[in-house]
Amino acid sequence: MGGSGASGKSRSPRFLVRCVPRYRTTDEELCQTWGMVNMAPNSTNVEEAQETSRRSWSAVRGCARLVLGLFLVLVAPLQLAIAVYDQAHHGMGEAVDWPNWTGWVMALCGIGVLWRGAGLRRSGRQKMTMLAEKWADVDRRRDEVERTFSALVGAGRYESALTARYEHARAERARVSARLAEHRSPGFFASLSEASGGTEDEILAQMERIADADTAIMAARDLFSFAPGWREVWTQEIGPIMQDLDVLDDVADTLESVNTDPRMLVDIEAFRERLGDDKDMVAGLGKRLEGDQVGPAAALEELDRITGEVRERTAELIEATLLTDASAPGRQRYARWKSAGIRLTAANAQYDGCYWSEDADNDVEYNPAATIRLIANSAGVDFEGLPAPATGVLSAGRSSVYLLPMYLDRYLTDDVDEAGEGSSST
Repeated sequence: MGGSGASGKSRSPRFLVRCVPRYRTTDEELCQTWGMVNMAPNSTNVEEAQETSRRSWSAVRGCARLVLGLFLVLVAPLQLAIAVYDQAHHGMGEAVDWPNWTGWVMALCGIGVLWRGAGLRRSGRQKMTMLAEKWADVDRRRDEVERTFSALVGAGRYESALTARYEHARAERARVSARLAEHRSPGFFASLSEASGGTEDEILAQMERIADADTAIMAARDLFSFAPGWREVWTQEIGPIMQDLDVLDDVADTLESVNTDPRMLVDIEAFRERLGDDKDMVAGLGKRLEGDQVGPAAALEELDRITGEVRERTAELIEATLLTDASAPGRQRYARWKSAGIRLTAANAQYDGCYWSEDADNDVEYNPAATIRLIANSAGVDFEGLPAPATGVLSAGRSSVYLLPMYLDRYLTDDVDEAGEGSSST
């Protein structure tokens, strides 16, 4: 099959989480395959040193900003004051000699410099308030997540992935707690520097990852127990596959644009019709779930099946299309396809959290980082730089990580450089 041949033996994604044996056992194969990052004991000391150095330079820059701003602001007023003094005490000239226009321009520039510093200081104080509020929310939810995870059963094949995110959240929570304990508001001068807000942004990003991992666990609880909010969870869960189908419809457009073989065009049109059938199948799956005709775990597995089959059909069409091009660039593209010669990036493999709903006749937004099924956006997944598989799926033990297959277009249209990467779109 085209998909399996093109994917080759691609490396697995890393899952940035530490296995903690004293808690619920994580799938060992998942840990080993995903290359869990070991938190070195001295990592905190390194971060402390970096933070101290950053704060020192921020203070220097803030002090320089204040001195420069005051200098620029005061040049014209000082010139005017000197002129008034000379006129009053020495009677020099018939009228006060007003400062040159350049002095007033300097004053305006100085006001801008000081205003910018005041804005940065105000932004920094707002971020500190946001940190406190966000951490309070994360910490308040911790006990509930702990209880939920301990009682979570029936997740089947998705349990290992949920466990990995749980462990990731625990590791991140410990790191954030340590950083917050050492973190302090910047001094006056440092608060005037643009660089002073970098640490706050990093900590907020860590908190968001924790919140996303916690949300995925709570979503699993609601779905598997048919809690009152399970329909919202299901709407969220079908988001990635609906976005997949939209993207693959665009890939079909690209296939049509590069194909001249009538038989291939017929196959592409049949493929496009199947995409519509798949969307109907997903919609019907939700109705079956609501009618208790299928269980939550089976419904999620059905989403996996649909996702896998449509990607296999896509890979077959792409490979068949590439084989029809006997030119040198065509042979290069085919060789790149067989070797998965494109590297993944967040820009072409992560979901943007929005898909078109024909029933609602509107865009539907969802949080791709908080789905039960593992996707590129899931908390802890690091796939940057890995080969882009034809299947759109990265395997990690008994779990699969689904990628947005938008990058498949590049195998069809990009030129090939010496390294096998796509260089420019034709």
